Amino acid sequence: MIRAVLDVNVLISALFWRGAPFEVVDALFEGRYVGASSLSILRELTEKLQTKFKVPQEDVDQLVMLLLLRCVIVDPPRTVRVVADEPDNRILECALASHCKYVVTGDRHILQLKEYETVRIVTPREFLRIIGSR
Repeated sequence: MIRAVLDVNVLISALFWRGAPFEVVDALFEGRYVGASSLSILRELTEKLQTKFKVPQEDVDQLVMLLLLRCVIVDPPRTVRVVADEPDNRILECALASHCKYVVTGDRHILQLKEYETVRIVTPREFLRIIGSR
């Protein structure tokens, strides 16, 4: 089964807007692919939801719990420094540690890479084509 890491921007977009990011997260919860994440990614998600979007703690906790249940959680043993924005490097580390074939992101800095080692970097719309959207 396909494995993918969802960037924080995809998760946040899925919460607030419909469209491809929402469909990608919906497909995760339907079990159409295996998601992977790490504690550093979940911390970044929590921080952004609380500080930037003022999402109530209870709602943040519920989302994180759902992701913990639906994703393989890894503790990447290797640090990479590929992109200037450090949290973006955590996404790549997670993908490598969890043997994911894809990183799904809307971040143009990561998308510019197109590929990193064995990981393809794609937009939510591209990923939906890969997994076969409904």
